[in-house]
Amino acid sequence: MIIAVLKETLPNETRVAITPQTVKLYIDIGFKVQIESKAGEAAGFDDDSYSSSGATIKKTLSATIKNADIIIKINPPTTKEMSLFTSKNIIISNFNNNIPIELIKKEVICFALERIPRISRAQNMDILSSQNNLAGYQAVIKAFSMLPKSAPLMMTAAGTIPAAKVLILGVGVAGLQAIATAKRLGAIVFASDTRPEVKEQIESLGGRFLSVGNNNTHIQKSPKTFLRLQKKAIKQQLPQTDVVITSALTIGKHAPCLIDKNMLKLLPPNSVVIDMASSNGGNVEGSITDKITLFNHIKIFGGGNLVSELPYSASQLLAQNIFNFIKYIYSAEKQNINLNFKDEIILSTCINHNKQTDIKG
Repeated sequence: MIIAVLKETLPNETRVAITPQTVKLYIDIGFKVQIESKAGEAAGFDDDSYSSSGATIKKTLSATIKNADIIIKINPPTTKEMSLFTSKNIIISNFNNNIPIELIKKEVICFALERIPRISRAQNMDILSSQNNLAGYQAVIKAFSMLPKSAPLMMTAAGTIPAAKVLILGVGVAGLQAIATAKRLGAIVFASDTRPEVKEQIESLGGRFLSVGNNNTHIQKSPKTFLRLQKKAIKQQLPQTDVVITSALTIGKHAPCLIDKNMLKLLPPNSVVIDMASSNGGNVEGSITDKITLFNHIKIFGGGNLVSELPYSASQLLAQNIFNFIKYIYSAEKQNINLNFKDEIILSTCINHNKQTDIKG
């Protein structure tokens, strides 16, 4: 079988779905690999490195797709790409929980990587976890590069510089990594989430679970009461905060607004806000993806694609996730992809199939 890897075309997308290392892994289990020229250039992988690993470099998009059985990419396929797909193709990508009607009409088999279930045997395929981990790290690095203050406490002969205070809103994979990174840099870290059970995770990383007053008894109260008190706690914390990082997002849903303009006014001048959910509506009012906006002397950055600022590392993890998934659904003995819909991983990720598919179950 032939695997084709397409060059990403979205603005500011620097990652690639395969690395020279994973090319070798595909070849070892019986695949041939063809890659669109310069697909990995922005991530630090040139055509020669792919050729040396055994891949064939194709000069055009159509030549890359021609004769391919499996096509892998990071972002949803473009109109031009879809026009070249046929029912013989298997597309493995991130579809943002939206299957294009053209692929349905063409009966193209599609696997959506964002739908990998959060179960133990699928951990090594989980693109959201691997990419959000890096994004949480980069959010902190980005924030401190924009902040006109140092992160750690510094005691000098000229005086003492207090440690920066960071507030993390949303404690998923990205939020937890942001807590850990900010703490390693010497900041004082506070965090809040709609799930009170994450308190122990926050504290295990050195963060402080945001609460009203000096106790956490409100955790035991009803969800509505908990949310009301958490919002009150956030408002109380903002005037003392140097950096706010928000990462509250559920794939396929509009991001909740956690910080409106009235709350932004509570932040001290020169503060920095990183909105990691900006590309899905945003957690912060007024944030714009990949842009810095100013509000009351506060810098707000829409970090919807922060992981692409670390394309080499991000591509390494992503390519390995994708390889693990393909190896899981691939039958080396039969040289085909079997769809067993009794398998939770396949059932969750296969969002379109055709009548010619060898389906089990």
